[in-house]
Amino acid sequence: MRIHLKDNSNIAVIGGGPAGSFFAHFALLYAKQLGIKISVTIFEKRDFTKKGAKGCNMSAGVLSETLINKLSEQNIRLPSACIQQEIDGYFLQVHEYGIPLHYPYPPHKTKIVTVFRGSGPRFANYDISKSFDHFLLEHAQELGADVIPHTVTNIQIPKDPKNPVKLTYGDEVSKAEYAADLVVGAFGVNSDTLYELNKLGFDYVPPQTVQTCIMDIYPTRTVNNTLYGKNIYVFSLGSKFIKFAAFVPKGDFLTICLVGKKDMDKAQLHAFLNQPKIQEMLPKDWDDPKKRCVCFPSIPLNHAKHPYTNRLVIIGDAGISRTYKNGIDSAFTTAQLAAKTAFERGVSENDFAEGYFKPAKRLLGRDNVYGNIILMANDIISQQRNIVSNHIKYMSEHPDSWGTRQMNEVLWNTVTGNATYKNIFFKSINPRLLLSLLPVTLFSLIRKNG
Repeated sequence: MRIHLKDNSNIAVIGGGPAGSFFAHFALLYAKQLGIKISVTIFEKRDFTKKGAKGCNMSAGVLSETLINKLSEQNIRLPSACIQQEIDGYFLQVHEYGIPLHYPYPPHKTKIVTVFRGSGPRFANYDISKSFDHFLLEHAQELGADVIPHTVTNIQIPKDPKNPVKLTYGDEVSKAEYAADLVVGAFGVNSDTLYELNKLGFDYVPPQTVQTCIMDIYPTRTVNNTLYGKNIYVFSLGSKFIKFAAFVPKGDFLTICLVGKKDMDKAQLHAFLNQPKIQEMLPKDWDDPKKRCVCFPSIPLNHAKHPYTNRLVIIGDAGISRTYKNGIDSAFTTAQLAAKTAFERGVSENDFAEGYFKPAKRLLGRDNVYGNIILMANDIISQQRNIVSNHIKYMSEHPDSWGTRQMNEVLWNTVTGNATYKNIFFKSINPRLLLSLLPVTLFSLIRKNG
């Protein structure tokens, strides 16, 4: 059965983060191109202008050059008020050595910026900047979207797909209903709505997740510049429980991001922070509870199964995203695919299967297979302390060698997400690269066993 959007169709978007705002952007754009009038209503209970948990969308807040370029192509101009800091590069720190990673394709200089997803940590005693998520939501409103600051509490999918989906939103005092010709789930894996969908009986299975940790502290800009410059610090210390760790400077503030091999908790956070190498890199008074904000959001480990049915589609990380990387970029991609499908094909289950989810799996799902291989290999290699340290030492001592340039490219694309996992994988197993590193590897093994 074909179900199409037409003049005066109503679209309900559950979630006003990047995925929801991007979908509203594309939906209103495609409707204008087709010459039809639609109503887009975004349901979002959070106020992204608020500090702390009330406004925060729990993210590292790093915008890649790839995403910034995509926004620019859509005439979404990131205002300077959103930018906490411009980033020049990354710094990879292992046990004994550290090395700066630089953009591998000169003379172009990359553009990476850090932002807050709400209006900053709860302890900030001044207006920090414009929230990135609030900026995107305002952009959607400027294009014509409406925003209702309430939670959707119930979704009723009709037996007859010709009929609209009924939503209930608000609390007991202000409860109301909304009839939607299309419902877009842009709520993310940390939303309670995710689990409500399991009751609807259309075979949706949410992604598996792991609980991460994000901590904001207040070193001041002077301290940040002294300790980190304009670099994001990435740590590979061979931890048994940490898969990824980064220090992200944001002007006066520092965001510490940890992804564990299992769910993170406060004990694992403090075990990481109390490592000698990390203690060397932390500013004084980092543990002052009055200047610290900690949360433990979940991120997806794989993609959902069947995130669509008639008149309903799920986008963003509750649908499909890139493993561990570029969540906002994935939100952009899935929002565009779903909106394009809705207006060019239709809003039936089959339309979303063919026009949205199959292409999304080709772009993101298949690439995640290579990503998982890379991450598994990194877990194994990072445990080999001598090998890792000697490779980094070699790169530091031979910065202009072919092998160092290739390794820099692999590492840069791995930490930034600027290349596909497939590209990174095949670059990393280049026979010439492996041969160039063989003497260093053999020396490390001999020294370890000697």
